[in-house]
Amino acid sequence: MISGIHITASELEFHEFSAKEIGLAKYCKSFKIKLDEIKSIAISPRLALDDESIFILVINKSNKIYPIPDHVMGTQGLKDFEKHFGLNSISNEWQKFEYDDHYGKNDKIIYPKEKYWTDLFENNWKLTIRRLYSWAQPKSFYGTLNKENIG
Repeated sequence: MISGIHITASELEFHEFSAKEIGLAKYCKSFKIKLDEIKSIAISPRLALDDESIFILVINKSNKIYPIPDHVMGTQGLKDFEKHFGLNSISNEWQKFEYDDHYGKNDKIIYPKEKYWTDLFENNWKLTIRRLYSWAQPKSFYGTLNKENIG
């Protein structure tokens, strides 16, 4: 199977990119999730060393987070994903962030629409800790999910 996002009538599949291809800092494991199990989708701008990157975060009904690296940008799979969920272009959404927003503090919900651009995580000590080491572990999503926003 080709690496990237694949969407069917009932499932979302992400097939990992090799760590050699994208680096360990952005490597994310493959997953498969039923579409009706997806509760929220968020974006998380990060620095991988000093390169700006972004992760797409798929959150299921059990509040488990499934990350997808920015290597999917510009692919047909991402376009199908955006279309299925009625999302604005994730590339365009990424442009709303400044360089300093990539330090692990600005995870924004983009689905469902009624929670658009609200914070995925509560701004508490866990988020503060994550900010300190996000440059070294860009795919860490340590924090307390904002239950008000992900319902």
